[in-house]
Amino acid sequence: MFKYYTFSLALSLITLGLYAQSGCPGCIVELPAGLPEDTIYLSSAAEGQVGIFYESDLGFRMPKTTTPVNANDPGTPPGLDINQITIVSVSNLPPGLGWEANQTVFDVSQETDGCVKICGVPLIPGFYNVEVVVSAEVLFVSQLSSFSFPIMILPGTSVTEGFTLSNNSGCGSVSASFTNNIPSGGNEGYSYLWDFGNGNMSVSEGPGPQVYDEPGLYEINYQAVIDTFGFLLTEVVVESVTCNDLFNNAPDIRIEVWNPEGERILETLHIDNAQTPLTFNVNLFIGEGNYVLRVMDEDSGIQGGDDECGTINFNRFSNGSFTNGGLQASLNIFHPVDTIRSVDTVRVYEQPEPPELERDGPETLCEGDDFRLLVANGYDSGLQWYQDSLPLIEIEGPALEVSASGEYWVTYTTPDGCSATSPVENIVFHPLPAAPVFQNFDNLLTLYDPEALPENYSLQWYQDGIFLEGANDTEYCIEESGTYLLEVVDEETGCTNSYELISEYDPAFPGCVPLGTGEEELPGLRAYPNPTGGVFYLEGPVGNEPVQITLFNGQGQVLKQILSMPSGGMLQSNLDLSSYPPGFYFLEARSGRKVANLKIVKQ
Repeated sequence: MFKYYTFSLALSLITLGLYAQSGCPGCIVELPAGLPEDTIYLSSAAEGQVGIFYESDLGFRMPKTTTPVNANDPGTPPGLDINQITIVSVSNLPPGLGWEANQTVFDVSQETDGCVKICGVPLIPGFYNVEVVVSAEVLFVSQLSSFSFPIMILPGTSVTEGFTLSNNSGCGSVSASFTNNIPSGGNEGYSYLWDFGNGNMSVSEGPGPQVYDEPGLYEINYQAVIDTFGFLLTEVVVESVTCNDLFNNAPDIRIEVWNPEGERILETLHIDNAQTPLTFNVNLFIGEGNYVLRVMDEDSGIQGGDDECGTINFNRFSNGSFTNGGLQASLNIFHPVDTIRSVDTVRVYEQPEPPELERDGPETLCEGDDFRLLVANGYDSGLQWYQDSLPLIEIEGPALEVSASGEYWVTYTTPDGCSATSPVENIVFHPLPAAPVFQNFDNLLTLYDPEALPENYSLQWYQDGIFLEGANDTEYCIEESGTYLLEVVDEETGCTNSYELISEYDPAFPGCVPLGTGEEELPGLRAYPNPTGGVFYLEGPVGNEPVQITLFNGQGQVLKQILSMPSGGMLQSNLDLSSYPPGFYFLEARSGRKVANLKIVKQ
C-alpha cells in the first residue's frame, strides 16, 4: 500500500491539536507572496524566554493533492486528491503556553490557508519539539501522521537594581549566572556581599555561576557599598576657650589644621574679639593618619607672637565634640556611603525520575498474543505514550495494550512542566507460520503445501483434541472418523498455527490402501516440469500392462482419468492443467496391482 498518509514534513503546518487551549485568539493569516496554490508551507515559531509573555502567529498552507507530499516523501504517489485534513492533537508545548487556531478541520478543495496563535508565559527553558498529529483523508480512507516543529525557550532573566540574574528557573538543577549592575570600573571604594541562598557567599565583584541542584526556592541577597567620596571635614566649631588677649579682651581666634606629615594644610582668617561658639567652614578632605587642630589667638604685632588656645588630635573618623584642657571643639566630618541592596529568587522544580516500563505478556511475542506495557514507578497521570514517534492520543493511564511491532516509550510530565522519558521498548510480534492445511485422501491426511512450512519446524497431529503420540509427519493415516488438527511450530520464533478438519474414515481404504489389493509401489515414474504452468509429462518404466492415470484436486475430487498404453515397458503420457486454477493436484497411476502417487504443482 502506498504511503499517502506519511506527511513527514508534508503537514508541518500547524502548532496545534483538536483540543486546543483557548486564550490566544485573533491569529492573522499572513503568507509570503507567490506561494503556489498546491504546496506545503509553515512559518517559523519565534523564540521565547522564561518569565516573559510570549506571542507568535504562525501561518500555514495545506496541500490539495499528494504531489507536494511526494517531493518530501517519494513513497507517496503524486497526483491524488486530498479530501480533508483534520488537526487531531498536539503535545509537548512548552509549559505555560497555549494556542488557538482559526479552525481545525479543512476541506482543502475549498480552504487551504490558516493560522494559529501561540501565547502565554513560558515556565521552563529548553528546546521543545512540539508534536502534532493530523488525519488526512485520501481516497476516502483516513490515516494518521505526525510531525514536529521546534520552539526554543531561553532561560529566564530578571533584573534588579543591583544585579541581573540569568537562568532563574529550571527542572532538577539550575546553573544561574549573575551580572553586577553596579561595577567598580576599577575604582576603589566599592565592596560587595552576595548570599546566593544555596549556602554559598561571595565578596567578589563578579562571582561565577552558582548551581542549585535541589528542588526549592532560593533567595539571592546582594549588597553593594559605594564608598568613593572620601572624608570631608566640613566645619569646626570652637565651643569654648580659656585664652584671652593681654588686656582681657576676647581672643582673636583662627584655626589651623596640620596633616600627619607635620605640614600645615589649612589656616583661616582670625575673628576679632571672637565670641564662642564660633563656626569655621572648612571643606577639607581628610586622609588616613592623625591630624592636629590648633586653635590660635591672633596677636599680630605684639612681642611674643600668637597664643595657642589649645590643640586637638583627630582622624577621619573623629566626628563629634572633643576637649583638651580649656579648649572644647566639635568636628563635622562628612563621609557619604551608598548602600544598594537587591533580592531575587531562583526556582528549581523537581525533575521526575524516568518512567520505568514493565512487560506483561509472553517473552517471545507472536501475532495475536495479549501484551501490555506498564508504568511501574507509580505514575498514574501526566503520561503520554508514543509508538514509532507517533503520540497515541487516545491512550491515558499507566497501561498500554500493544498489538503491533514497533518502538514504544512514554513521557511523564509533572504539573510544573518538568518531563522525563522512559527507555525505548522495541516490541516485535513474530508472524505466525502459515496454517498447515491438509486434505483427506483415502484416509491419508496429507499436507496441502509442504513448501509453506517454516525453514525449521515441528509438526504434531491431534484427534478430537487428543495428542497423537509420534504423529509428527506431513501425513497421517487415520483409523476412525473424527476431528483432526495439525499444529505447526516455527522453531525459530516459537510461534504456532494449526488447521482442523472433520475427516470421515473410508473402510474401503484400511491402512490407506484399497481393500484387498495388496498393492505394491510402482517405482520410477516421474512428472515434469513440476511445478508446471499447464502441460506436464509423465514417464517411467511400468511394464507392459495398461496404466490408469487419475488426477485429483486438493480436496480429493477426481478431475480427469485416462488410460495409457506403455511402449516397450515405458510409459510416456501427458496431461494439460491449463484450464485449472493454480494450486496442488494429486496424480495416481495404476498398473495392475502396482500404484504410484505423485503431487503436481500448478503455477
